[in-house]
Amino acid sequence: MKKSLSLAALAGALAPVAVFAQEPAVAVEAAHWGLMLAFLGAAMGTFFACLGSILGVSLVGQSGAGLLTEKPELAGKVITLAVLPGSQGLYGMVISLLFIFNYGPVISGEVSISVSQGLVLFAAFLPVMVTCLTSAPYQAKVCSAGMHMLAKDDKLAGRVITMAALVETYALLGFLISFFMLNSFRASIIAG
Repeated sequence: MKKSLSLAALAGALAPVAVFAQEPAVAVEAAHWGLMLAFLGAAMGTFFACLGSILGVSLVGQSGAGLLTEKPELAGKVITLAVLPGSQGLYGMVISLLFIFNYGPVISGEVSISVSQGLVLFAAFLPVMVTCLTSAPYQAKVCSAGMHMLAKDDKLAGRVITMAALVETYALLGFLISFFMLNSFRASIIAG
């Protein structure tokens, strides 16, 4: 898992380098590169946030399956814990949708953006991308450890959820920073 995450991070880090290695002949082409960077940020924001959720939900599901073989009556609590790491994927998707809906003039071509503006938009996706990719698997570890608590005493589900929510707090912070960055850049980019 660490190797695939490292390769994905390296690919994401090198993507802007490929853009700068090109020298567009005219300003219209430069606008395409800026837009490409912005879309790359949106795509990677959703992709990495969802990847974190996939890993997290899978980990909790594996732990939950073991518990449910012994105590099937805990299915509701186990499913609740399994759903928690899935929220990070939603954070990434919401930020990408915010870009798509709020930057309509840029996307439609009415307003062209420079490569540096595209890079600024790309950077706005980094907080949600990184925090959601990393927090979901760690939240899943907390939820998986909580399965052991539930196996001993099923009344402890609230405590497990509270501990898992503490990990998610940091994904939420990444979401908020990306949200505010996209909103603060909007006026200057749309105005031209």
